[in-house]
Amino acid sequence: SKHQQTSDWGSNKLSLAQQKYAATDVLYLHKIKEKLDKMLIREGRSKIAKACFEFIEFRTDLDLHGWSDQDIFKH
Repeated sequence: SKHQQTSDWGSNKLSLAQQKYAATDVLYLHKIKEKLDKMLIREGRSKIAKACFEFIEFRTDLDLHGWSDQDIFKH
C-alpha cells in the first residue's frame, strides 16, 4: 500500500507497516536501476547522468556550508 509513503517517517519508532513498506520498497530498486541504465545507454546519456550523480555530493556540501539558497548556475 502506498499509504505508508505519506505516513510520519520522522517518528522515533517506525510502525510495523512502515517497516514492511520500506523493506519491500527496496526490492524493486535494482530492477529499476537496470532499466534506467539501459535507457541511458540507449539514449547516449550515460556520461551526463554519471556526472550529475557525482555532483550530488558536492551540491550537498555546498548546501551544508550555507549555499543552499544560492543558485550557483544563475548567471
